[in-house]
Amino acid sequence: MADSATANKKETTQSKKRRFRLHPVLKKMLRQLLIFLISLALVAGTIAFAIQTVYDKFIKPVDPEDDTLVTVEVPMGTSINGIAKILYDNNLIRNTGAFKLFVDFSNKSNKMQAGKYELSKSMTMQEMIDELMTGQVSVTTVLATIREGDDIRKIASRLVNDYNMNFTEEQFIEEAKKIDKYVDDYPFLKNIPEERKAAEFPMEGYLFPETYYFYADSTPERIIRTLLGEFDATFTPEMRDLAEDRGMTMDDVVKLASIIQNEAKEEEFTKVSAVFHNRLKIGMRLESCATVNYVVEDREVNQITLTLEDTRIDSPYNTYRNLGLPLGPISSPGEEALKAALNPYAEFMEPNEAMLFFVLMDPEVGLHAFNSTLEGHTRDKEKYEVNWN
Repeated sequence: MADSATANKKETTQSKKRRFRLHPVLKKMLRQLLIFLISLALVAGTIAFAIQTVYDKFIKPVDPEDDTLVTVEVPMGTSINGIAKILYDNNLIRNTGAFKLFVDFSNKSNKMQAGKYELSKSMTMQEMIDELMTGQVSVTTVLATIREGDDIRKIASRLVNDYNMNFTEEQFIEEAKKIDKYVDDYPFLKNIPEERKAAEFPMEGYLFPETYYFYADSTPERIIRTLLGEFDATFTPEMRDLAEDRGMTMDDVVKLASIIQNEAKEEEFTKVSAVFHNRLKIGMRLESCATVNYVVEDREVNQITLTLEDTRIDSPYNTYRNLGLPLGPISSPGEEALKAALNPYAEFMEPNEAMLFFVLMDPEVGLHAFNSTLEGHTRDKEKYEVNWN
């Protein structure tokens, strides 16, 4: 009986073993699933490690603990490549390529705006992009007007005294003398004659008068570059072609325009231009009071009449002593004066009655009487000079 019971127990145990034995196919599937899960875990771990490595190396803020503000300027027209380089050069991002990809994926490449911003090394790329999209400058701006007819000294004075820029008049004036520093970036300066490069202000006339937004902490160099760039944009290829057709260099045009700017109101620019063109054509001195006022000791003086002593001042700018145009421009002419220098009033240039003289009628009105003869000019001068005092 005992043997029989033992045998039955063994049989029962073997039956259970047979009952729970996995089918070979199922066993194979489970083994493959286990291998897959282990492989997946390894791959996921590798990917996670790779992502973390990429993030740390390319995307992570440069220094999450450094909130120090760094001022960066994004000029108008800067590309995404340019913005990335600006941020990288200021140590605000780890990699330019990563920044460009981030911008592309966020579909915001055309939404970032020019401006001056204060960013920090602790900011994420997304935070920087959001800031660059605002177009709100973090640095104070100054709306400054450079007036038509201002010379370099007046420009310096206006920037410092009227707009409280963060430099002195002397610093601006010294920077304005450094023409060699700007020639490569503004090739039109190469038209300036060599003999004038040794003069006090070789770039006189090329700092274009206009109303600008400057950053309050702009340097003289930054402002000069802005003004030169505006001149380059204003003196168009068509104007250059017209100057060539007239046998004038760009510098000739600027010289003449600067005189016109200081001699008359805009409505008479082309008429005054015609008088000067006529005089140049026949070899007659320009005798412009404005050119003498440019070299008088008191630069604030803008005399209507000159003394005999004034007209004898020994200067290459004195058109009472010297034939032709002065050594250089005497101020910064505006666009209309530049156009007038190239487009004199045709009716005043008729060969039989070319206008050669003009005289101020009334300082309050600022208009002139024009004449083709010295006799007529003398009569007009006697008639109107009572209004000058």
